[in-house]
Amino acid sequence: MELLQNTINDTKTTVHVYGDSIFKGIVMDKTTGQYVPMPADDFAPIADRYDVDIVNKSKFGYTIDRGWALLSRALAKQKPCDVLVLEYGGNDCNHDWRAVSDAPSGEHAPVTALETFRTTLRAMIDSVRKLQIVPVLVSLPPIHAQRFLDHIVATTEGTSADRIVSWLGDVEMIYRFQELYSNTVTKIAYEMGCAYVDLRSAFLDKHNYADLLCADGIHPNEAGHALIAGTLSDAADRMFSGRAAGAVPA
Repeated sequence: MELLQNTINDTKTTVHVYGDSIFKGIVMDKTTGQYVPMPADDFAPIADRYDVDIVNKSKFGYTIDRGWALLSRALAKQKPCDVLVLEYGGNDCNHDWRAVSDAPSGEHAPVTALETFRTTLRAMIDSVRKLQIVPVLVSLPPIHAQRFLDHIVATTEGTSADRIVSWLGDVEMIYRFQELYSNTVTKIAYEMGCAYVDLRSAFLDKHNYADLLCADGIHPNEAGHALIAGTLSDAADRMFSGRAAGAVPA
């Protein structure tokens, strides 16, 4: 279920997007294995359809604390936008896999503790609402645990899949831990009555969502981004229901 209770009826709206590499449109090149940007932005169809200004401030590798710092600077100056889209958690739930591999019997914390993630997201929502900005929360696309583990071992010198799995308990714990952060976003959206876009369900609804992910198991590929763009467009149709599609502001 999506919480899209807020509709925007103004003739002109500015939307700012704060997220990580997923909303930045980063994919893994099949030939080189390098991360490269998609040629088209997932938000472009929305901007064209409803004639809204969309500024994508998403950055590769960003966690929620870095996003909060970026947003705080913008909010300190003025009301920067009418709608704020937030997509974080994928980097926050990650671990220092070399450290895990080196000491699989030890204690290892995620990049951002879950409680810190929770309180920071709530603070972001409270801050933008004080400026009458509509916050929109987005759940995380699922990851493919085995593919991600293989990517970790292939790209992080000195790591061992067996030792990492020894610490995890089973490889699917990678999936479940990332899901925990995504579920936290969903829960906060319900608790705080935020507009919400459920990207995760859009992926899980497919018979083999792994076909929508890059070789690293974490970044959506071109087909995955087509699904993201479509899901965002459907959400925008509901959010901007009071405005005629394609309307040109006076």
